[in-house]
Amino acid sequence: MLDSYEKEEPKLKYFERIQLYNYYHKGKLVKLDSSLELIMMSISIEGLDIITDKEFDKEDILLLNIRFEGFPFDKVLSKVKSLDKIGEMYMISLEFIGIPNFLFEKLKNAK
Repeated sequence: MLDSYEKEEPKLKYFERIQLYNYYHKGKLVKLDSSLELIMMSISIEGLDIITDKEFDKEDILLLNIRFEGFPFDKVLSKVKSLDKIGEMYMISLEFIGIPNFLFEKLKNAK
């Protein structure tokens, strides 16, 4: 059972296409030749869940360009917490490690 300070925030179902241009793999920056499109399935203050056809390693850090409630947020840092293969795709849970204050406030007040 989780203690009150470890309570996980509820995830808000939120479908949006997001773009990935760069990510860190084992501490080294990987620049993609063209952007990779990911599908955001849910989001919370802690992070988000995405679907993609690209496999990432646990601990990779993604620099995401996302839109939430019509507002763009560029270079949001998120770390791969877990991934599951579903057919040819991957469901990946990401943890925010760098989040703009405005996005944090919007997520805190989202229902």
